[in-house]
Amino acid sequence: MTSPLKPAAPTTRELYGFRDEASGMTMRFYTPSRRFDHWTAYADGARASYRRFHVEQALALPVATQESSSPVFAIVSDDSGKVWAGCYVNGPLRSVRDAYAPREFVSEPVSASLASDWIEAALPDGVIELKGVWVDATAEHKSALADLMSRAFVHAMRLLGVRHAYCSAAEHAAPRWSNSGAEELPGVIPARYPDDRYRTTMLTWDAEKAVGRATDEQRRLFENEFRTATGTEVPGTR
Repeated sequence: MTSPLKPAAPTTRELYGFRDEASGMTMRFYTPSRRFDHWTAYADGARASYRRFHVEQALALPVATQESSSPVFAIVSDDSGKVWAGCYVNGPLRSVRDAYAPREFVSEPVSASLASDWIEAALPDGVIELKGVWVDATAEHKSALADLMSRAFVHAMRLLGVRHAYCSAAEHAAPRWSNSGAEELPGVIPARYPDDRYRTTMLTWDAEKAVGRATDEQRRLFENEFRTATGTEVPGTR
């Protein structure tokens, strides 16, 4: 029993975690209140990565303190603790107004409307938006880490108990997200975002279909990782 004279110590344990077979690194999900040092490392890495490609204006990091119970975020670190990749979750969304994607398609009104309509339809079953995805460009296993970040969408849906996830992404990156079961939003017209160098589209994941749509290798890795993180099999796969 916890003494009423002494507050319970805050937990620093991850919400969910596993070692990535392909890169040898570990992915862990936290909130800032659990590990604010990891949130700071994630945010610093995101800023550096976006700055490298001169797209700082596209990085929308929420304000967080050591007491913040959101956002849920993921980091990928090596055995020394150095963070090499990460992302954060916007949501589960309560309203389309909380979403970034429709605003990112402002140059293409049809796409902005399609994005809003899709999010609105997804709200009853739960929907999250993954933001601020980055991988250190100097990482030895950069490709494996990019594939791991693609699987992070599917892990995040399972962790948060939602059916849907989505992101906006440059067209050249779409195949990477598709390998974990994403589909391009039908009818979307790529937007010039964050500037004229990029054509940004929208990718969506359905937790009931994504694992089946993933490549064989991404499916194998995800199922093994889910088993490690939860001690159970992925629901509906056996």
